[in-house]
Amino acid sequence: MDDDPTFTGYVSTWLQTLGYKVDVYHSGSALLDSLRSGAQPHVVLLDVMMPDVDGLQTLRTIRQVRPATQVIMLSGRNVPSTVVEAVRLGAADYVLKPGDPDGLGEVALEAAVAHALERESLSSEVARLRAQLEEDPDGTQPCWSSGPGMQRVMAMVDRIADSDVPVLLRGESGVGKEVIAHELHRRSDRRSKPYVKVNCAALPADLLESELFGHERGAFTGAGTTRLGKFEFAQKGTILLDEIGEMPAALQAKLLHVVQDQTFTKLGSNRPIEADVRVIAATNRDLDVMMRAGTFREDLYYRLQVIELHIPPLRERQEEILPLVEFFLTKYARMYRRPVVRPSPELRALLRRYSWPGNIRELENMMKRFVVLQDEQLILSELEACVDRAAQPAVAVQSAGVAVPSAAPAVAEQAAAVAGIGVPLPTAAAPGPAAAAGDSDMAPADEDGSADGPAAIGLLSIARAAALKAERQAILEALTRFRWNRRKVADYLDVSYKTLLTKMKECGISEGADG
Repeated sequence: MDDDPTFTGYVSTWLQTLGYKVDVYHSGSALLDSLRSGAQPHVVLLDVMMPDVDGLQTLRTIRQVRPATQVIMLSGRNVPSTVVEAVRLGAADYVLKPGDPDGLGEVALEAAVAHALERESLSSEVARLRAQLEEDPDGTQPCWSSGPGMQRVMAMVDRIADSDVPVLLRGESGVGKEVIAHELHRRSDRRSKPYVKVNCAALPADLLESELFGHERGAFTGAGTTRLGKFEFAQKGTILLDEIGEMPAALQAKLLHVVQDQTFTKLGSNRPIEADVRVIAATNRDLDVMMRAGTFREDLYYRLQVIELHIPPLRERQEEILPLVEFFLTKYARMYRRPVVRPSPELRALLRRYSWPGNIRELENMMKRFVVLQDEQLILSELEACVDRAAQPAVAVQSAGVAVPSAAPAVAEQAAAVAGIGVPLPTAAAPGPAAAAGDSDMAPADEDGSADGPAAIGLLSIARAAALKAERQAILEALTRFRWNRRKVADYLDVSYKTLLTKMKECGISEGADG
């Protein structure tokens, strides 16, 4: 907002070329009338010197009318007393008007606008979280009840919430780790400060570092402005590092430094920044196996797991299933303005029988469909199919071959059938000398070295083929179920996103595969 039409026209055009939507006002009263009428700008550029109502008085009124609006003061002169007063009144920044020959004014204004938008986004998130807490003042959350497993977890949450020690949350995908992390923050002394979540698997390594720690302008190609990282957003609050097992090794070293020394540096900067942040990490990966494989740092693990909480899967929390059903039915009936449906005894029995491999997330999605469709028969059919599939016996395939619990030829025939190998195998017989001499996955050879008959295929080959086809079928079913949303499929199958893509390539699955 400025009273000079030439200047406002220039700044408006320049901001529009950067992709911003711009509204122009030529007086303080015009801007304030617009705000009172319901206008909700994210950022206001406000000239200090104006007729009618001057910039500082306009700023005072904006703070009353729309306190969350980010205001950047513009001036042709750098007057220290005016700068101090503007900041005292709540201005996000104070910038000299652009227009100098070197274009430095435009650079400063562009950075100021970017910073203001980031602050506005963070303020909105904090307001959303506070509203969420106000809806749940007693701390009642949908992921636990009176079961012994979750009682132990919540007792530990009560004991550690008011400390600042790092916490490592472990458990299968969908068991409620993020809700526990949020509850730790809500019960802590940091509850009035930001709670920030970062999904370490959602971004490639080069972007994840910038997301966590921020970067300076020019730190890398495309870094046109300085960016605040999530650790800066979370100052005095809590940060949740979700899927920590997916973090690249190089970034693990930098995170170790942050957890250990409470300082970090932005990309492209040598200036240390204090990190007064409580760190909570969560994973569904087996970090012990990853440490032995050298893919997760042992020193970082011990820094993060000062307190370690294991969240049990839903199949071990049977007493919670029906209360969770009621919770989600009520929640989504209110959200979608539908009648609250109640499951029949038949559906309730099926809900308790199913093992819920997708845990609470899978149960929540099913109840959401129930509310939207308002048709129990469809949900019954879906759940019966899930229960039937879970009840079907499967051939257990290991890296060394087929797990054979009883009669080897019978199991081998099943594995061959799964693999699509239509070759009869020999009937059970007493083990010959070759079998007694040692375990071999190949049939005995003739004197001339050739393998004799169909048994030469070998159990190991059959098992590998069976495993590949079984994996392909499972992945295709999950892709169909989640409409080819690979992130959801990876969560459902309890593998990393990268592992899913590798398996799809191995199984020859691409978009449009027919199974």
